Amino acid sequence: MNNFNFVNQFNKKSILFVVLVSMSLTYFFSHFISLDEEYNLIKDSYSIIQKFPLQVDYAHFISSVNQDNQVKVLLKSLTTNDATGSNNNNNNNQSMNAVMKVYSTNGTLLKTTSFPSGFNYNSSESVKLATNIADKSIETVTAVIQLTNLEKTQPLSDPITIKLGLGQVIDK
Repeated sequence: MNNFNFVNQFNKKSILFVVLVSMSLTYFFSHFISLDEEYNLIKDSYSIIQKFPLQVDYAHFISSVNQDNQVKVLLKSLTTNDATGSNNNNNNNQSMNAVMKVYSTNGTLLKTTSFPSGFNYNSSESVKLATNIADKSIETVTAVIQLTNLEKTQPLSDPITIKLGLGQVIDK
């Protein structure tokens, strides 16, 4: 009789454990999927990638004598070879902003730069962002640039990441 109670207790605990693990996994995966669906909803709502595809046209991280080091990036629009194959000229003159965040090699945010009042997008013109880095000991930075709505609260493009060493110039 004691053996039967032990087996019965063991089975109850095992069943309870399996049920709890199953419920936890179900909650976790349903929450994970809903976050993915929320991201896709935002992505579809703002047509990220297809609406404002960009690429780096020019970038540098240079040191000037008696001045701060400068990070400068020019982005150009991809108007015909985007994912949909459509021409993006119909997006011209839309008010928006661009944000450039510059990080050190250890991931510390050094500087954030954007347009104070935004700008009117024109697919035939480059988007130019520049900032100064006062710390002369910084030799490598990573710049992350993204087009946003005017208020800088919603992304309008995928982020572009550029790693630059001091003195490096990228000219495409």
